[in-house]
Amino acid sequence: MKNIMLDVVKKRIFKTIEKHKLVEEGDKIFIALSGGKDSATALFAMKEYMEKNSVNCELKAFHINFCLPISEKVQKVVEEQAKLAEVKMETVYVKDLGIDLEEIRKKSSRPICSICGVIKRYLMNKIPREKGASKLATGHNMDDFLVFFFKNFLNKNFEWISKFRPLLKGTHPKLLTKIRPLFYVGNKECELFCREKGIGYIEEDVCPHTYFNCVIDPKRKKWYEILYKIESFHKDFRYQMVKSIASYARFLKYEESKLLECKICSELTSQEICGFCKLVRKNENK
Repeated sequence: MKNIMLDVVKKRIFKTIEKHKLVEEGDKIFIALSGGKDSATALFAMKEYMEKNSVNCELKAFHINFCLPISEKVQKVVEEQAKLAEVKMETVYVKDLGIDLEEIRKKSSRPICSICGVIKRYLMNKIPREKGASKLATGHNMDDFLVFFFKNFLNKNFEWISKFRPLLKGTHPKLLTKIRPLFYVGNKECELFCREKGIGYIEEDVCPHTYFNCVIDPKRKKWYEILYKIESFHKDFRYQMVKSIASYARFLKYEESKLLECKICSELTSQEICGFCKLVRKNENK
């Protein structure tokens, strides 16, 4: 039964990759590894798809090390994942870039999750692009997108729904194309994939929230419980729902803010100074 389920999971991922052309000849794809089950599933599934279909492209693991007490443990796990998948590994240590997460937190009014998000989005676009990447793959899964959808829908952020798709093409030379091979598989599917494939991953929370004694939004966990509760009496609810959202998203147009080049780092932003530089550069001498 488990082998049948594993085949279903792989079939969904492979179909997503093929239908949306997430992996193409000549691509150089960086896959962002966090040490968790989701990004590991994305890595090994893409690697298997490339080998099975003889796609001539490069796949490289990418990890941002936040230089926190938990980071050494995470680093070992992502290195083991990359070694098992037989792909090269690129690690960025934030302290080498002059980034001290704890110091930034003390000087900024932003919550730690927002600080972390700004830094990750900036580095995940900039570093792989400068290393020659054509695409960036992330481990965001079906459950993540469903929760995000409901939150945005309830808050009337309808334009964001237009970005709910497996392929998000870069609209500027400085914006990498983002690919989401796990768009149609969720948490339990990724757990099954890693377990059956013998892929090690960190099960406990490795988010900086825990290091700074912050509490992760309990509502998010509740959303996951609601999704699985509905699915307990409505078979394949999550899969059917995310397919419907993806179909709906095609009718919406996301209006990008006017893109400017940051006056400090020249990366793209909607303001004169990007969020990253406001956090890292402007706080350096405070």
